[in-house]
Amino acid sequence: MTALVPLSATAATVTVQSGETLSEIADRYGVSTRQLMRLNGLRYSDHIEAGSRLEVPGPQVSAGPGRHRVQPGDTLDDIAARYRVSSRDLMLVNGLRNANHVEVGQTLKLPSNAVIAQAKPKPAPIQVTSGASEHTVGRGQTLTQIARAYQLPVATLIDINAISDPNKVNVGTTLYLKSTTQPLVTSSGPSNSTTPNTTEVKAVVKAEPKLKPEPKPKAKPQPQPTSTTTQAKGKSKPKAQPQPATVVAKGADWRTYGPLQVDWANWQPMGGSQVVPSLNAEGQALYLAVNCDAGKLNVTGADGSWKTWSSPKSSFEKDLVKDRCQAKA
Repeated sequence: MTALVPLSATAATVTVQSGETLSEIADRYGVSTRQLMRLNGLRYSDHIEAGSRLEVPGPQVSAGPGRHRVQPGDTLDDIAARYRVSSRDLMLVNGLRNANHVEVGQTLKLPSNAVIAQAKPKPAPIQVTSGASEHTVGRGQTLTQIARAYQLPVATLIDINAISDPNKVNVGTTLYLKSTTQPLVTSSGPSNSTTPNTTEVKAVVKAEPKLKPEPKPKAKPQPQPTSTTTQAKGKSKPKAQPQPATVVAKGADWRTYGPLQVDWANWQPMGGSQVVPSLNAEGQALYLAVNCDAGKLNVTGADGSWKTWSSPKSSFEKDLVKDRCQAKA
């Protein structure tokens, strides 16, 4: 009978625990009770003594490079399930005799077919440079970590860079740390031929939905010359001076580009460029100019002076230039 049903060439030795039956041990190691009896020379299947040792047949298993250090609460079944191997294979490669006992701190070899999760790469450290205006995203860095390192609100970082999904920031992406609408240099104005005329720009009527218009001063009454008749009747009432005519702008069409709001309905041609009233992230009014031929932007500072022309850098600046130049065409 033994010749007809050959046993595996490899085997492990296990210790019978109190209350265990031969059939339970056979089920645990995936063999039949009869095979277990033949391998151990047993005559009766219903009687085994606690503490006795049994050989258990099993397939050839080799240890791989993986290791596991037993933690408090670990069981052999838990460890086997974590690495997608059988408890029997763990016992075989480690020469374990008792499937119900592993020591805390013990290092177990893992079978070669164990599935080991890849460790997550450590995030690249954020090197903060004082006064930096941009940051290149490194491996493992999140938007929250970058904002904290530069002491910026996450919302500000999102607005400046027009980020649609804060949870997806690709490695190598350049993030701007300062709004590109802030004054860049102190200048009396660009000198090239594409620079819009500052005087003409100031003539554009502002439409600022977020800013409360300053109240106009009331006209002071002017004394009028009186005749002898009016003097006799008393002082005549002064007539108010006529108010200057108000120029009405086109209906505003505010569009959002990153931290900017642009009044799309009030673009004005100025010296070969297109100028429009805008609001920055702080609600401050400014003028923004687009030169489609050069593909560049310009902006006024807080004092109303123009800055240097520059190519669009952030995605919202590129979108703004593209939309304006396509509409102009």
